[in-house]
Parts: sequence; C-alpha cells; structure tokens
Amino acid sequence: MLKQKEKAPKLTRRDILDSRPVRNADLKWERAENGEVRITLPLRKTWWAGILSKVFTAPKQRVLGLDEIGTKVWDACDGNRTVEQMIQLLSDDLKMNRREVETSLLHYLKTLGSRGLIGFAVDKK
Repeated sequence: MLKQKEKAPKLTRRDILDSRPVRNADLKWERAENGEVRITLPLRKTWWAGILSKVFTAPKQRVLGLDEIGTKVWDACDGNRTVEQMIQLLSDDLKMNRREVETSLLHYLKTLGSRGLIGFAVDKK
C-alpha cells in the first residue's frame, strides 16, 4: 500500500505575515562590487541534460544576480525579521504604499521559496 503524503497545513494571512524568511544555507552567494548579491545555483541533473552534456559542454551551475531591491529582500531574509517587518522596511525605504509593497513582496518571496532559495520559519501555536 502506498503511503500518502501529508498535506502542508493551510496558512492564514497572519501566519504568513508572522513567518520569518530564511536563506537556504546550502546555497553559495556573494556580494558583487556594486553591492548586489549573486547566488550560485547548481543545475538539476535530468536525463536529457545528461545526453546533451555528452555532445555539448554544459555548465554545472548558473549565477543568479539580484537587483538592488532583490538584494534588500535577500539581506532581510535572515531568519530574524518577519514578513510584516520586511514590508514595513521596504515601504519606508522605497517610499511606497504598504499594500503595493506587500503584494509585490509576497509574490517575490513565493518565487524564491518555490525555487528553494529561501524557506519560512513559522512559529507553532
């Protein structure tokens, strides 16, 4: 009999705002001379990439460069700040409407999370 995967519990908006984004410790990253962050990502090994690498020289990794705002978000993903605090920090820093910052930041954090660049620490209730 197959074991079913447990579904992740549904998080409320408050749970998400209270979570603390944390960078993936297994990733290598550095700060460029211009102050922006460069993250080195290992490429996934797939069967078709293996075949192509026999014919062509394929890189084993790629570098993802973050712009100024992406770098600010990356720096804030230290495991100490909550998403709520990050929204306030960016809203003040960029002189933008809190709602606009929240929408953009949540989308960006979701993208970083789905790519395995960050995780979210959620306090148990």
